[in-house]
Formats: sequence, structure tokens, C-alpha cells
Amino acid sequence: MKNLRELWGTRFIHYMTEFQKYMKYVVTGHLALVLVFAIGAGGYTYSEWLKEVSPDFPAALLTAIIIGAALAYSAPVTLLKPADAVYFLPMETKLDLYFKQSLRWSTFSQLPLPFILYIVALPLLSATETGTKAEFMWLAFFIVALKWIYIETEFYFRHAKGGEWVWGDRAFRFVSASFFIYLWLSPYPYLIILFAVLIGVYSTYWRKQKKNMPFPYEHFITLEQNRMMRFYRFANYFTDVPHLKGSVSRRGWLGFLLTPSRFEGADAQKYLVKRTLIRTDDIFWLWVRLTVITVLGAVFIPFPLVVYIFTAALAFASAIQLIYALRAGEEFRMDMLFPINKRSEAIRSTVRQVQWLQALLVLITALFTFGFGGTPFLLGIIVLAVSEITLQVTKEK
Repeated sequence: MKNLRELWGTRFIHYMTEFQKYMKYVVTGHLALVLVFAIGAGGYTYSEWLKEVSPDFPAALLTAIIIGAALAYSAPVTLLKPADAVYFLPMETKLDLYFKQSLRWSTFSQLPLPFILYIVALPLLSATETGTKAEFMWLAFFIVALKWIYIETEFYFRHAKGGEWVWGDRAFRFVSASFFIYLWLSPYPYLIILFAVLIGVYSTYWRKQKKNMPFPYEHFITLEQNRMMRFYRFANYFTDVPHLKGSVSRRGWLGFLLTPSRFEGADAQKYLVKRTLIRTDDIFWLWVRLTVITVLGAVFIPFPLVVYIFTAALAFASAIQLIYALRAGEEFRMDMLFPINKRSEAIRSTVRQVQWLQALLVLITALFTFGFGGTPFLLGIIVLAVSEITLQVTKEK
């Protein structure tokens, strides 16, 4: 039993070391600047909207749905490794201590998201006069309790079902948590007793069911590997992750963008860089996500000053991350065999082209929000100006 506790501690230290190793590249001045502007723009928009929100706005329902979704997603962090499928077999009946440590850390590490959503929802609840201070304090306690129960329930369910029907389990827990929170903020808070009993019975049922099933090592090992892979893919946007193998897709529907290359001078490198951006999943979807967020901001943020700041921050994030992503790669590339040292120029040209496309998309969508005035065209200019400044000030590799 002591060895299992020490094993968990050792793996946790290794996990945190690996996490900090890459997070120091993620949390840089660039990202901090983007976050400051994005949070500031979002906060200002939210505060201005709260001044005009109707008392009849369904604040309780919206809060219940959003926090319920954050609570329902409660995948356990086990830190299991492929070799455990063999070495843990003799100790299978004694693994409770190991998994208690795992579930405790899972609860602690996943609490920030629902709490952030809870804090963001408080001004809306106050503005619509939904609930009292005492009810808000108890709601914070309920969020902790529900997250703890849900982490254990999802672990029991995955154990009993071998990883099948997980989304059905999450759907049930989402509905239960949403009703629980909504009723607590409604004029009939005592009705939460019904859902509290239902949640407790549901968790107890799956706890008993998992005792009759062998532990599904392969499922939990795959779950853990996928979780770490998502983190590595995110970190790969900012720095090279040596053991990460990125996926590629042909994306033939974008073939018209890959005009035939003459393979002379910088033209060859431009062709290769553009092909890398289009066909590398991580890089391509990174730009798509940031562009979609920028477009949504231009559509849903009604305040020109706020949308200017928001758009500038996202344009900077798009340009800087594309530059670093296209610079990254293996230590050896086939194009290094040829005496064409124009890769940096090709990267700048490609990033400039896709940012022109982003500017055009932002301009078109902003026309629906602000009409044919100066604001949409100014947003397009901001995207182009910020992107160009970013390209000029970014140091050569």
C-alpha cells in the first residue's frame, strides 16, 4: 500500500515537471498580452450589457446549463502507463489507494473551470435579482460537492462499462446538475432534495456495478494518453514537442491554393510552406479556430472600441503563432538538401496572405453588425496592420 502511494507521488511529480516544462513556453509575454486584451474586451462588453439586461432574462437557466456542462465533463486523471496493464495485475485488488489519490487530484485540478464560470455568472444573477447572498455561498459549496461526486461517478461508470456509453453518462449527469442548480436559484430551492437523492443513488449504483467487473486497463491507459496528447498538441503551437507526431490531411478541396511551383529561388519555399500550412492539421486548425473566434467577436460585440481591441489581440495571436508553428519542425527537412535559403521570407509571405484572408472575413461579417460604415473597414485594417507589425518585429530564427 505504501508503495502505491509512493508510485502515485512519483508519477505526479513527473507529470508536473513535464507540465511546467512546456507551460513556460506557452505562458509568454505574447499570450499574456492577448489574454489581457481579450479578457478586458470581454469584461467591458459584459459589464455594459449588464447595465441593460432585462430583469426577466433567464439568468438562472443559463447559469445552470453552463455550470452543469462544466461539472458533467469529469474525466478522471489516472496517470496510468501502458506497462501498468501487466505490472498492476497482481495488485488489482489493492489499487483503491492509488485511485483515491488520482480522483482527489482530478477533483482539485478540474474545479477552476466551474468556479470561474460561477464567478462570471454572479454579476448576472445579481443584476436580475436571482438568488440571495446566502444562496450564492451555498451554490459554491454545491459546485465543489457535485464535482467531487461526478469525478468518482465517471470513474465508476468507465470501470463498469469499459469506457462505453460515456457520453450517455455525461448527458444524465449534465441534466441532473443543471436541474439541481436551476432549482436552487428558483423560488422552490427545497426541490433540490429530489435531484440530490437521484445523483447519490446513481453514483452508488455504478460504484457497486464496477466491483463485479475487471479493471479496464486499456481504456484508462488510452484515456490518459489522449489527455496528454491534447496538452502536447497545444504546447506544440508554442514550441517543439519532440515526441509529438502531428497528423496531416490532404485537404484536396484547398488544392486550388497550391498553384504549381517553378521550384526556383523563393518560389519553391513558398510552395512548401503553404503546403505545410494547409495540410498540417495542428497549424491549419489553429488558424481556423482563431479566425472563427475573431469573426464571432466582430458579430456579437456591439461596442466599436471593444471589438477593435479584441480583433487586434486575436490578429496578433494568429500571426505570431503561425510564424512559430511554421518555423518549428524536424531538425532535418528535405528542402535543406537544396541551396535555397528563402524559408523565412516564404513564411512571412504565407502568413501575410492568410491574414489578408482573415481581414476580409472579419470585414464581411462586421458589416452585418455595424452596417456599411467605417467600423468594418477599420477592423480589416486593424487585422492587416497588427499582422504586418508582428511580422516585422518578430526576430529571425
